[in-house]
Amino acid sequence: MFIFSSFGLFLVAAFLEIGGGYLVWQWLRVRKKISIGLVGGFVLFLYGIIPTLQPSNFGRVYAAYGGIFVVMAIVWGLIIDKKNPDRFEIIGGAVVLAGALIIFYAPR
Repeated sequence: MFIFSSFGLFLVAAFLEIGGGYLVWQWLRVRKKISIGLVGGFVLFLYGIIPTLQPSNFGRVYAAYGGIFVVMAIVWGLIIDKKNPDRFEIIGGAVVLAGALIIFYAPR
């Protein structure tokens, strides 16, 4: 159960960070209204809260989260930006995901 709940928290954090960053990107790069940027800032604030719910220390949580974030960013690009990942993105994503799983879930 621990793995499913903590992995779910990683996914929520990645969605919030990428989504919030995307909204700020839309405001600054695509010239959307400032309200979009403010919502993005609030979503990024929420992202900062989610990792505190993880049952480990700061360094381990953020090291593992980095791998989850990379994979979720590739998935975001596929679904939202309609950009198919190339083989190097897929290979790199698999490598960092494996590293994240080892960092966070290896027995100690």
